[in-house]
Amino acid sequence: MTTSERRLAGFEERQLAELKEHIAARSTAAPARRPRGRLFLAAAAVAAGVCAAVAIPAVSGGGGESAYAVTRDANGVVYAELRDFRDAAGLSDQLRRLGVPAIVDYTPEGKMCREPRGKHVEDIPRDLYHVPESIPGEKHGWRMRIDTRLFKPGQTFVWTIGENTSTSTILMEGPVGPCELVDAPKPVKYHPPYRLATTKGRSLAGYRVDEKTVGEVVPEIEKRGLKVVYVIMALPPGNPGGFGELRVQKAPVGEDWTVWEAEEVIEGPKDTPTGVIRLLVTKEHHDRNPVYGGPRDAVIPEGS
Repeated sequence: MTTSERRLAGFEERQLAELKEHIAARSTAAPARRPRGRLFLAAAAVAAGVCAAVAIPAVSGGGGESAYAVTRDANGVVYAELRDFRDAAGLSDQLRRLGVPAIVDYTPEGKMCREPRGKHVEDIPRDLYHVPESIPGEKHGWRMRIDTRLFKPGQTFVWTIGENTSTSTILMEGPVGPCELVDAPKPVKYHPPYRLATTKGRSLAGYRVDEKTVGEVVPEIEKRGLKVVYVIMALPPGNPGGFGELRVQKAPVGEDWTVWEAEEVIEGPKDTPTGVIRLLVTKEHHDRNPVYGGPRDAVIPEGS
């Protein structure tokens, strides 16, 4: 894992786990793909309060819930929610009907589409689409925001969704080849030398650091006999959720800097805490927590 690639994928109890790709491409203006880095699944918020001008009923899915729902507002912005990953063809058709030049493919577990399928677009407009996000309060499912006004002629939005809830989004131009299924590489398990510090049983259990200032948080850490290092975060344009690490330093930052989360450094086969806390910080205060793509409570329940 490189320090410039990170994103949040579900509750921290999943061990901050696997390597996938996504935020790296988004943060460098390359085609957005599934996160390659420490995956923290962000429940990053899609813009709310927009009056939908068009709504297409979703195909019925399991348990009485719809397989997907696609709407388009009066400004040409399309919102898609997907819960049943197998009906990729139906979702693809609905997206195209609402002005998204899309190809959606479903890949069974252990399979992927053979690459390359086409030419990747490098200069993606900033707000063309936001990377897929988890649906708050649900264990499965993705949602996306796509601005149909920003597509150029000949471009195709290629969305691939896997059986294990993995997802990739790539903007291509020119012809796009069909999804030829091939064996996917075995996932590489990544066990980072740090973990969330603010949940039960951890170094900062019972103390929330998110969206407090460094001046508020550091005294509590020192009171507990712990040391601090600072992770200086780099956010992608628009702060859609996810971040990179500019650097890690022992030198103090300003007391008015914002803390977004804290991690405890661990070592050994038993993950023994070392007494060092990594504070994830930015100089500026932002409209949403970049670690979680929104409120921490939308990803990690209060009291965890």
